[in-house]
Amino acid sequence: MSQEELLGAIGDGDTVIDIGSGTGFFTDDMAIRAEKVYAVDFQEGMHEFYREKGVPKNVELVLSRAAQIEIEHADVIVSILSLHEIDLEKALATFQKVLGPDGRLIVIDWSQNAETDDIPPREKLYTAASAAEAVSEFFEVLEAEERYNTFKLVAKAKQQ
Repeated sequence: MSQEELLGAIGDGDTVIDIGSGTGFFTDDMAIRAEKVYAVDFQEGMHEFYREKGVPKNVELVLSRAAQIEIEHADVIVSILSLHEIDLEKALATFQKVLGPDGRLIVIDWSQNAETDDIPPREKLYTAASAAEAVSEFFEVLEAEERYNTFKLVAKAKQQ
């Protein structure tokens, strides 16, 4: 996902949750446009590296698994190259609660259809179609497309 595409998916003033933020590579881009970014990762070592690198003022580091986040509200939840690492079934219910009725879920992850073997184990991965099916209970899928070695999914929270 390019910086332009990522920034285009985030509105000025949005509150964003970056699931699997790692060292903040994409989080830094989100912080350019968002009012607040919660950088969620379950490995403290990632947050330590991010602190050493420098965390933007509007980014808050959150040590948590995706299904256990305790953030009250967000406009956008982004998961870049980390969907395969989370307990998706449990996380989706949490995501739906956190997102408002117009909240968006944006996912970029390795595709099970990738042409390279330099990826996480295929049995942990989704395709655009299987990810869309998995999220459809809680989200209205707006876009699900295969890309070169990855897929992109954009969904809107369903009314509860």
